[in-house]
Amino acid sequence: MKNRILLLVFAVVSFSMLLGACGDSATPDGGGKTITMWTFAQNNADEWTARKADIEKKLNITLNIQLVAQDAFVEKLQGAMMTGKDVPDMIEWMIENNRILASNPKDCFVYPLDEFVKDSATFKKVVPGRVAWVTYGGHVYGLPHDVHPVVLIYNDTLWKEVGVDVATIKTWDEFFEASKKLTAKKENGKPVHYALPYSNNGLQTTMFMIWQQSGAQILDASGKPTFTDPQFKAFAKKWAEWVNTGAFTEWDWGKFGAMLKNGALASYTSPDWWVSQVTEAANEGTYKFKVRDLPVVSAGGSTSASWGGSFLAIPKAHKDPASIYKIMEYMQYDKSAITARYETSGMLAPMSEIWDNDVFKQPDARFGGQKLGELQVSQARAMPEVVSGDIFWDAINDFTEFYQTYYAGEITLDEALQKTQAAATKRLK
Repeated sequence: MKNRILLLVFAVVSFSMLLGACGDSATPDGGGKTITMWTFAQNNADEWTARKADIEKKLNITLNIQLVAQDAFVEKLQGAMMTGKDVPDMIEWMIENNRILASNPKDCFVYPLDEFVKDSATFKKVVPGRVAWVTYGGHVYGLPHDVHPVVLIYNDTLWKEVGVDVATIKTWDEFFEASKKLTAKKENGKPVHYALPYSNNGLQTTMFMIWQQSGAQILDASGKPTFTDPQFKAFAKKWAEWVNTGAFTEWDWGKFGAMLKNGALASYTSPDWWVSQVTEAANEGTYKFKVRDLPVVSAGGSTSASWGGSFLAIPKAHKDPASIYKIMEYMQYDKSAITARYETSGMLAPMSEIWDNDVFKQPDARFGGQKLGELQVSQARAMPEVVSGDIFWDAINDFTEFYQTYYAGEITLDEALQKTQAAATKRLK
């Protein structure tokens, strides 16, 4: 009996030590299992593939990376979960327009991570402004891959030719007033240079980024739409004033770099993944480019925003989410890997712990030696928290529809907001 008790005590102590070894400060052991991950993004798949051997060795797993077409991803995941066959251990999915998260965990395709993240020292270092994008109904559902902080990149040569030093501008009102000088030069009745790109399509591209700075949410804490609330109405009316200055040209994905190179586009708001559009123009040397934080919408407001991104999550069909969470957290936030992520892709990981690394303090020749990484880090720290929810992305599409009708002159802006509010409210369960 005495020996059996000693053996039991030894087993308990050993198990406790094992649990401790799997904590935040240690590398989890996957027990030699094959871990299947689906991702929708080729660039992310490339990153995981490049790290595959190291991940497998460190975590004691075989990592099976599967690239699933974005337009088939949700349907394929739903089908696998319904049949119980070939369900991945983890998924990497997009923050924007996602169809897998829900405020009620019963309606969600993936596990809420609440019980895991509350005890995680690592997760506490993930910037709150980024966590907000994967939080629905107070539940955290994913581990963000990136921050995607937004900066303002501008052609210092063109702006200074018209007597404007963009570095000194404090507010967007000042920026758009100054842009009248930039757009004054015309050929065939159209400006030679434009201040910003935007397609007059509602909360998309540039408007989506600057809207975040305003603090005007489109959903309240309970998930109900707020398009007719005074704060959002004030921003929408201000935006209409800015559009009417003539500062904007069409956001052309295919010709974006060429427009920077020929001077047609003199500045743009850019997340980290879009900065490279200026590279060719900057390297050519015809113009000098600079970078800065965003002017504020109003005094004391945010100078920061975010656009795009992805996250790792665990499908609800998985039988052991706790073990997958540990693996997933290590994969996403391994320190050496996320500094390499910035060096190779220019994308900033949301881990504040690593932002003091020298890799973020290097001068960037494209911007005359300015330290882009330091600016992006400061933008990440200042990132506003956006309230997401079940109808968030559909509500944005509703606003886009009615904003375009307003822009065509068929309805007033107030009517567009009222119609958006009504359409979004109908989406509530």
